[in-house]
Amino acid sequence: MKLRETLTLPLSARTAATMYADQEYTAIRRETLKATSASSQVDGDPVGSFTVRTELVMPTDKVPDIARRFVGSSVTIRETQTWSAPEPDGSRRGTMDLEVVGTPAGLTGTVRLAPTGEMTSSVDIDGDLVAKVPLLGPRLEKAAVPYVSTVLRAEEKSAAAYADRADD
Repeated sequence: MKLRETLTLPLSARTAATMYADQEYTAIRRETLKATSASSQVDGDPVGSFTVRTELVMPTDKVPDIARRFVGSSVTIRETQTWSAPEPDGSRRGTMDLEVVGTPAGLTGTVRLAPTGEMTSSVDIDGDLVAKVPLLGPRLEKAAVPYVSTVLRAEEKSAAAYADRADD
């Protein structure tokens, strides 16, 4: 099932790229998403191209009922974002892969980070949400879209908290 989101970040595109590679941002995401644990690993440097691998363990209290029997009381999400080197204006293109560990569900797609102002940027996410479960797959995908969108949109709140901490 197609999933498209546009996120608005209160950071320049260059600062947003630095944020993605910052361990502090991983801690902020853990707080925002109410995850029980979060860790990340960065390969490369946000000055150029880089990859961020994040693992989040999250409660499933807000997961749709139809999906809860597949995931239990918590779910581990492994997210990989691979970003290109910046264009002269700071914009970047990349890919996103979100795996829900132990389930046949995930999200793959493309991401684009672009400046929208001097101190603002946007992230366009264009992905495919897939649940490879015979007969139930399409129903699970449809039920999961609002939950996945909420998780993705939490990035706006996390980015605002990151910007606030950087100002302190």
